[in-house]
Amino acid sequence: MSALFARLGYRPVGEPWAEGALVVAKWHAFKVIAIQSADPRGAARALAHRLSASGLRGLAVALGPGELAIAAPRLGTPGSSKVLGVSLHQPSRVALAQMRELRPRNDSTALAHALRVADTLSSEAVGEYFFREFSSLLDGMAATIDDHHREEDRRLAVLLTLTRILFLYFIQAKGWLDGKHDYLRQRLDESLSRGIAFHERVLDPLFFGTLNRPLPERMTNRACGTIPYLNGGLFERHAIERKLGQPRFSNELWAHAFDRLFDRYRFCVREAEEVDAVAPDTLGRVFERLMDSRERLRSGTFYTPESVVHQIVRAALGTTLPRLGGMSADAARRLLAGDPLLGIERVQARRALRILRILDPAAGSGAFLLGALEILTDLTLRLEDNDCLDPWTVRRRVLRENLFGVDINPMAVRLAELRLWLAVVADDPTTDISQIVPLPNLDGVVRQGDSLLDPIAAARLALGRGPGANRDIVKEVAAIRRKVFDARGRSTRRIMTALARAEHRLAQSMVERSIGAAQAQLQDLEHVTRGRDLFGHPASLNAGQRRHLLQTRQNLEALRRAKSALEDGALPFFAFEVHIPDVMTDGGFHLVIGNPPWVRAERLAPAMRVNLSQRFRLWRSRNNAGFAHLPDLSIAFLERFLELAAPGGAVALIVPSKVASAGYGEAMRRHMVRETTVTYLHRLPDRQAARFGATTYPLAIIAHKSAPPDDHRIQLGFDASASVCQTALQDPGPWILVPNHGREALERLRASGVPLQDVVTPQLGVKTGADDVFVGRLVTARGPLAVVRFGSEEAPIEISVLRPVVRGRDVKPFRTGATRVILWACDHRGRPSTSLPPRAAAYLERHRARLERRSDYRGGPLWTVFRTGSALGAHRIVWPDIARRPCAVMLDATDQHDALPLNSCYIASVRTRMTALAITAILNSCWFAALAAVVASEARGGYRRINASVVAQLPVPRTERGLSDLAAVTERAQRNDDVSLDQVDAAVAETLDLSPTVQHELRKLGSPHRR
Repeated sequence: MSALFARLGYRPVGEPWAEGALVVAKWHAFKVIAIQSADPRGAARALAHRLSASGLRGLAVALGPGELAIAAPRLGTPGSSKVLGVSLHQPSRVALAQMRELRPRNDSTALAHALRVADTLSSEAVGEYFFREFSSLLDGMAATIDDHHREEDRRLAVLLTLTRILFLYFIQAKGWLDGKHDYLRQRLDESLSRGIAFHERVLDPLFFGTLNRPLPERMTNRACGTIPYLNGGLFERHAIERKLGQPRFSNELWAHAFDRLFDRYRFCVREAEEVDAVAPDTLGRVFERLMDSRERLRSGTFYTPESVVHQIVRAALGTTLPRLGGMSADAARRLLAGDPLLGIERVQARRALRILRILDPAAGSGAFLLGALEILTDLTLRLEDNDCLDPWTVRRRVLRENLFGVDINPMAVRLAELRLWLAVVADDPTTDISQIVPLPNLDGVVRQGDSLLDPIAAARLALGRGPGANRDIVKEVAAIRRKVFDARGRSTRRIMTALARAEHRLAQSMVERSIGAAQAQLQDLEHVTRGRDLFGHPASLNAGQRRHLLQTRQNLEALRRAKSALEDGALPFFAFEVHIPDVMTDGGFHLVIGNPPWVRAERLAPAMRVNLSQRFRLWRSRNNAGFAHLPDLSIAFLERFLELAAPGGAVALIVPSKVASAGYGEAMRRHMVRETTVTYLHRLPDRQAARFGATTYPLAIIAHKSAPPDDHRIQLGFDASASVCQTALQDPGPWILVPNHGREALERLRASGVPLQDVVTPQLGVKTGADDVFVGRLVTARGPLAVVRFGSEEAPIEISVLRPVVRGRDVKPFRTGATRVILWACDHRGRPSTSLPPRAAAYLERHRARLERRSDYRGGPLWTVFRTGSALGAHRIVWPDIARRPCAVMLDATDQHDALPLNSCYIASVRTRMTALAITAILNSCWFAALAAVVASEARGGYRRINASVVAQLPVPRTERGLSDLAAVTERAQRNDDVSLDQVDAAVAETLDLSPTVQHELRKLGSPHRR
């Protein structure tokens, strides 16, 4: 063992540790501790738990018969990472790759190495390999289906079949398929050897004649062997399969699928325990990755890592449980921490867990439902006095009583059901296949539908009161839905039909009542317009009434369409008031939780934008100035979460962190701090954020749906290490999510000068709309001509129409390294020239079609470019719009004073040279970096958006002396004199009169881990 880790870069040792374990290798203070065991995976996990409890930085290794198992302690939280199993005879490529990642890095510390090792053993490496093979197989199988069907239908049909196989591989790992762990492979080999069609003769009877039918209802099929009844749902033909004529795949394709995918991986029913196995949570990552980039941008669907889910669920329950069932906040905290409760507290906690209702309205593949299921099961088992109670029974009870999920994507619903079913059977020790309890029917737990927009909710909120549900039908729907959960065999269809009819009657009743109420309101509003005011003039509606009139008319139209469809026998929409009416009649859900879609406004269809702005108060633009002023879709979901939560309930969701600072989030921020009690604002750290796949950082918001106490403090993270008074976030503008000392330092910085917004308005640089045509690299220049490389094309261009160009990436503190030129045919005011020299004209003519397609182009010369005025001003300060740390240059004080900044830069053209130079110094200081680290929106990779609203807060010295001193610093720095950034910081601090205490606090805010 020592020799193995020596090869990986550790120092071999052989020191006793405890109870037969040895320290076999070291790297600084990091220790590799090994033990022998007949169960190496269990031993490695147990040893890692001990290391975690002792606070030791190290690695747990267990050697067993034919296998090496490796685990790491979690840092900052009790427990172990996943376990990596390495075969001593035939190690997999995944295992070897993971082993190589355990090598120390010379420039690292023991703590940094421990964090990286824990991350490595919690990674999704096996999921990445699995995804590649799964995606390739899906594409190959979809290509064999008749291509006159839509591509998405063909892919869905294949996905349905492959997910059934995936599910059976998990079940097979438990020995539930004829008692064999290789049942499916055996049946395929038999089919190949006998030359019979595997899909038609084996899979179809297994799926649709065996697994979905109780034993008495099955047709005799001894070839299948002893197979449990697993209930319907997954093993019922989907409408898409019927539409495509029940596609089947050849034996060759199935042999390829088993050889390349299913038989190459170990399948583990328990979520996320073994790093080298495919676990059910792999399905969520596969689903998210299978969508192409266009679909992901449209739907805003991103995978939520398990560690993030568990943190948010626990924090959300800590917000929800107090006062539910009589529980105190302290009892809820101790329950979630695993500490003992007193007798009456145990009774209150059991009651709270029984009545708790949790909803994920954007469930995706079920990550939050799974997280809630696991945590509620654990809490219930610890509270129950019955030692005979088992986890699989409790999970069924939690699913039936506590959890609800909705998603608009039918495949997501299927995958969520799959993961929930696997969670139910994960701990079931039953070995007698005839005694296996069938899976619950989840049709009443996870529903397909649009949880954001439906006519009944829109009408109810517009009318200011509920449309009035028929309580008898509500009770009927709730009773039948509970029966669905335990429905079996032929009775399932009968019960589902009864549920559909009851829901249909309830929808009809509510739609009719809503129409009546809407018509009454419409008549009242129209009556106002027919009257006269006190002076005898025709009365008119105010802006709010006009908006209400328009919304009421639109709601009425939608309700009438719904009524027409209902009369035809269809139920054309999902509505919580119809499908989960008992919960909504009681006021709503106790906890609404999830990771809703993040979609920028410009990615939404125009009709969707109109519907959202009319339906949701917090989604409306402050003006009509374009997409930049329209919110992200997640804000509409946040408002919907709050609507669905009961009074006194809680919401917990993940949103893009930019909602805390962007102008479009102003209404949301104001509503949250004034109308709710925000318990947590948790910006996910870089290590977790990197696993999201989104282009911005995630922010977790957890809030109680109740007015905040005056002294309430918001926790700025789940570790409770910092907090801020909620009243401190009531001012307009970005949320300053730092503790009080940091806030005071920022306020002192901003008060130390005149806000830049009172001096100048920054603007973006030149926009060409086709940088690949206008911007290139100078190859040679001779006489009046130059050769410029534009992408892969080289063209001769007259030097008279070329100017140096500055991109955001070219800007460094006090200097620019412009290496590109722009084809520029504009006069001194930025207006297009009337003509071009011949070589430039010929070049642009070759790109006419491309140039005429530009979104900003409205006719005129082909060489027209946009936003030219700001680029031609005097005393130009230039900085990149996105950067890890702010940096700037006073462009007119460099040898590239004739350069033109592109729209990846911001420009501020200031009246005087001295003021411009002074502002440049402040922009390059660590003090402004601290301000940007707090108020600028984040982007992936540690970048921030240093836009006009951020720089507007920069303090400009009030005195001539202050401006002059800083101008001198910038002039020396831009001349390449020996001026360090530390000297710049010192000069700015002196000019702005920043005390040592303020400087200390600002340095903490602008430190690298916050950028």
